[in-house]
Amino acid sequence: MRKSFPARRLAATAVAGLFLFFAASCNVVRLSREMALEDFRDHGIQPAMVELAAGRMRVFAGGEGPAVLLVHGFGVGALETWKRQVPALSPGHRVIAVDLFWFGESVPRDPAGVSGAPEQADALAELLDTLGVPHAAVVGVSFGGLVALELALRHPEKVVRLILVDAAGLAPTPAERAEIARNFGGVTDLTRVLIPADIYELRRFLERVYHHPPFIPNFALQQVLEEEFWKHRPAKARICRVILDGGLHPAEDFAAIRAPTLLVWGRHDPLVLLSMGRRLEQAIPGARLSVFEESGHLPMIEEPERFNRVMREFL
Repeated sequence: MRKSFPARRLAATAVAGLFLFFAASCNVVRLSREMALEDFRDHGIQPAMVELAAGRMRVFAGGEGPAVLLVHGFGVGALETWKRQVPALSPGHRVIAVDLFWFGESVPRDPAGVSGAPEQADALAELLDTLGVPHAAVVGVSFGGLVALELALRHPEKVVRLILVDAAGLAPTPAERAEIARNFGGVTDLTRVLIPADIYELRRFLERVYHHPPFIPNFALQQVLEEEFWKHRPAKARICRVILDGGLHPAEDFAAIRAPTLLVWGRHDPLVLLSMGRRLEQAIPGARLSVFEESGHLPMIEEPERFNRVMREFL
């Protein structure tokens, strides 16, 4: 006998409840990483731990052709950030996606030895040498964009092309600083913005940095906090303080960059404003800005097909 509508609805509710029960019992963050890693491997990209003077850095590398170094932002590591880009780049490029120190599985030898972007950039220069890569195109997003800028300034011979995605690095004007604070409910402390205290702060953060926020249940948000944002929390808080206390550059510093540069910016970025991207375009000689209309702070995630096309064309 065919079930009545209330009975079908009750059955559907029961199935949904069972799904949520079993989903909550597993770690969706680790599962997502495993799925991304399997996809990397399917495209010839393998994980490895590389010993550097500053510590052990995890990389995901493989492929043949011109080298492309991918540098993630502050929230999560390489697997989560570049899962839609690595498969697009692997045919025809030697891909090197890194976990910066204090993110993913990369940890420096001295707990106080890596506290800012310059040290991260020096480690990336050593990484390229260790891997036998004389130079690479470098793609950096957000905090990873700041690291990429430092790499281009401190080791210009290593960077043949530069793609900066909603990149930190340029000191905001007082008006921009005030706008960023308004976008995050009046909070001016970068640490409180980038290291949420609980799932509710994390949800508000994601609702702001995404133009089209994904739905994430509370149990998964808690796992994201514990596995990503709270991992090495004191060190990450120290990085935030260093960035705020003189870690950003005036525009004139970027006149020294000689690598051809593409800027990719989300129209609706509340954290690194589009006005900052426009000023960075003026500061870097010959730089070109591409604005993504349907993105917030993470265009490679919100508009991956267009991002991959623009990235490949520039490379």
